[in-house]
Amino acid sequence: MPRLTNSQLLDITKELMAVESTAQNPAGLRKAYDIIVRLLQDSGKKITIEHFVSQGKPSLLAYKGSKRPKKFEIILNGHLDVVPGAPSQYQPVVKDGKLYGRGAYDMKAAAVILADTFCEFVDKVPFTLGLQIVTDEENAGKDGTLHQIRQGVRGDFVICGDCGRSSTAYEIANETKGIAVGDISFSGSSAHGAYPWRGKNAILQAAQFVNAVHARYPTPNEETFKTTVTVTAITTSNQAHTKVPDNALVKIDARFTAHDKQFASQETFAAFIKSFDPDAQIVGMYDFCKPAYCSPKNAQLLRLKAAAEKVEAHPFKFAMRHGTGDGRFYANVGDEACEFGIAGEGQHSGDEYITLEAFNNYRATMQEFMAANVALRPAPMLQTAA
Repeated sequence: MPRLTNSQLLDITKELMAVESTAQNPAGLRKAYDIIVRLLQDSGKKITIEHFVSQGKPSLLAYKGSKRPKKFEIILNGHLDVVPGAPSQYQPVVKDGKLYGRGAYDMKAAAVILADTFCEFVDKVPFTLGLQIVTDEENAGKDGTLHQIRQGVRGDFVICGDCGRSSTAYEIANETKGIAVGDISFSGSSAHGAYPWRGKNAILQAAQFVNAVHARYPTPNEETFKTTVTVTAITTSNQAHTKVPDNALVKIDARFTAHDKQFASQETFAAFIKSFDPDAQIVGMYDFCKPAYCSPKNAQLLRLKAAAEKVEAHPFKFAMRHGTGDGRFYANVGDEACEFGIAGEGQHSGDEYITLEAFNNYRATMQEFMAANVALRPAPMLQTAA
């Protein structure tokens, strides 16, 4: 099949963006997934498309040959799910050189480019190349990338095409904070609201816990690369105005740095919670993952940087992200991953967009990166501690 033009890839992207592929719409996830499968099949390349399903969420891993390598040298990782949006956001619009709509920036456009790059170079590169497409990154990522890792998928160097790079930022994210998201419960005893001394108010316990946590990790007034702990909810099942609540739940979202000992493991995190209130109980741990890290000396990372600089004629720098994507799962098994997507604006907002120039530049950068690997056999990966 002839190489697809940028215009044709843009049409596929708009087709994808018209699909409401949210966690609340399993049929939409499958429809978006099938569009990428069709793109791979139509390439005419002799590849294997390995299909996975976890909790109803489909994902794929594509590679050359009939047998999956024990470890890929490079994996291109993308996701097709999006956060919910207004109906109008699923009607992609090109205006004034910009592509607007849900998924333009985060990250259907990049997923299409990564799939196209894989198809073009999978039989040209002198190493094992994999394409990983998932449908649950916006919903914790455990049924896509993490599920595949649990099935033995590994990669020396992973490029996650996720967003995060603004239209004016020339950077590649080689490091992210770790994440700990969970529910902390508090138990008290009920009493009539007129006689509070007869009970034990669980909400007051929760409030004291929240104050203590924020005294330890105060909310910063500006951007910082230190650990932050955000309380996202304090709830109780109590609905009566005249009853002392006997239960309360605190939801927290912690983003921690690599050297914060309180978050060295789930065990140290549990001890950290207990240090504020021995009666506090972690009743739900929805995500706990160490920071993702890729050495700035990694040979492939440096090639990616050089490719981006050549295409965009601008120096690129390495950067840290406060949020974290699926690359964190590779960090947990000792592999290195970076985040490099299409420059854009409006992630998760009503004005999400990328420019057509950024779309074309991203494709050119990925092609330049792969071509550099074809021209020069990659040097051995540098082993660095995560």
